[in-house]
Amino acid sequence: MRKLLVLILAVGFWSIESKAQMQKGSWIMEGSAGFERSRSYFPNTDEKSNPVSGFSLHPKAGYFVSDNLAIGVSGLLGNTLNRNKDFDQNIPYQFKKSNQFTYGAGVFIRKYMPINESLSFFSEVGSEFSWVKNRVVFNEPAGEEASQYRKTVSAQGILGLQYLISSKLGVHIQTNLIQYERTQFSLDSDHNQYEFRAGFLINPRFGFTIFL
Repeated sequence: MRKLLVLILAVGFWSIESKAQMQKGSWIMEGSAGFERSRSYFPNTDEKSNPVSGFSLHPKAGYFVSDNLAIGVSGLLGNTLNRNKDFDQNIPYQFKKSNQFTYGAGVFIRKYMPINESLSFFSEVGSEFSWVKNRVVFNEPAGEEASQYRKTVSAQGILGLQYLISSKLGVHIQTNLIQYERTQFSLDSDHNQYEFRAGFLINPRFGFTIFL
């Protein structure tokens, strides 16, 4: 009987702690990271594209303004490097390498809809601004060129499912249901590109969430 009572109290305490992490005054921390290493092969030839490597980081931090409702900020940081595998320093104007640096920030609002003590759906709306700086290096006499050539404003609606491993750690899967992007290709250009997508599996992602 005593063991049963202890077990009931432990389960009850765990449930209370799990719920408390989404109550007003709590914090949420999460993020994702990606790494890229690729090279394209052209059909029916022995030619290959230049190797491309890079990384991206996408952290988020939020505060629960009420139970199950959090508002927060997000960040974006990435870098991609493209090298010419056949570079010859004796050929004028030949492309050597390019470096594409991406950075940005945004805001989001997230609403959790608990199913039980450990499982919850969540919906989220957010918007982000991002900039891309591109630096290209050629052989002399062209040398190095640098320009900020792209600025993007995006907005998205997200649906996700989260499972609490413990009172402070959760795993989640999420997908964009709606996504809108407006891209300006240079700071002094009127050329803009607009994109709107709606569906169920737009940019699906898996990640971890920390509750404080």
